[in-house]
Amino acid sequence: MEYIIIVMDIFAHALWTYALFRIFNKKKYAISGAIFGVLPDLVAFIPFFFYMLINNIHFQRDASIFPHYTLIAYNITHSFIIFLVSFIVVYLILRKIALPMLGWGLHILIDIPSHTADFFPTPFLWPISNLTISGISWADKYFMIFNYSLIILVYSYISLIKERNFKSKK
Repeated sequence: MEYIIIVMDIFAHALWTYALFRIFNKKKYAISGAIFGVLPDLVAFIPFFFYMLINNIHFQRDASIFPHYTLIAYNITHSFIIFLVSFIVVYLILRKIALPMLGWGLHILIDIPSHTADFFPTPFLWPISNLTISGISWADKYFMIFNYSLIILVYSYISLIKERNFKSKK
């Protein structure tokens, strides 16, 4: 069951990122933005989850079971400071804003209030500070219901916009 909840959280990041690109009429970047929206969790957790599956280790919501490399990867991928530096470096190289990368920043912004101090709080100012905010757990069933209800409403809105645009073109 815990694996399903984790997948739902990762899936929510993809859905939120995709939706925002659609709302702001950046459909061209929606899929690549959604990929950037899930990368922070994939980079941090996928290696250890494969290790757990191969070795038949049962998942527990206990950060102490995670190896040091997972914690380091989590700090890097969930730091708004690292995101901003990376975003600026990519801008300087490409000489244009890499819009899909905004999915990474959105991921961090979503995680700040939706993680508790008990399980992977978001180190959004790392490496400058270890400050985290203990918010509402994304695994809380009421939060999950609220989150996916909002996602359904947002996608309903997107669908209405697309239908209106389709009708106005006729």
